[in-house]
Amino acid sequence: MNSKQNRISAIAQIINDEIVRSQQDIISKLNERGMDITQASLSRYLKEIQASRIPDGSGGYVYKLPDNQNSKSHNTIAGEVVSLEFVGQSMIVVRTGGGYANAVSAIIDSRNFPQFAGTVSGDDTIIIVIRDGYSRKQIKHTLINEFPNMKDKFVNE
Repeated sequence: MNSKQNRISAIAQIINDEIVRSQQDIISKLNERGMDITQASLSRYLKEIQASRIPDGSGGYVYKLPDNQNSKSHNTIAGEVVSLEFVGQSMIVVRTGGGYANAVSAIIDSRNFPQFAGTVSGDDTIIIVIRDGYSRKQIKHTLINEFPNMKDKFVNE
């Protein structure tokens, strides 16, 4: 394994085995293992392994990995979507439960939908930018096909 693969494996192991609340926690734990990493590299690796910060139930956040990186875990996190609202022809505003916007946004981005130029997320809100040439009906069909639990969450369609 190359050093990148070693670091990614160590990051995943740390997230699975320990309670990790911040990127600094991960960097410190990697340093304890003799691995140096920059925050920028860590951020890229976290995105690559689809790690997300989710609420821990006591007002804080912890990093978690999707279960087996499968669509069942993705649909569980996507189940945190409260509503989807089209804004004009080029955007969708997605509301999530508190703290879940980043995780849901990462899942949407990981699907590489050709219809979406990208997402921007906050704590409980995501903006999806839609590329030209796609109708609301096409977008809605794509999202429901990929995430069936979003079917009844559209507020203006």
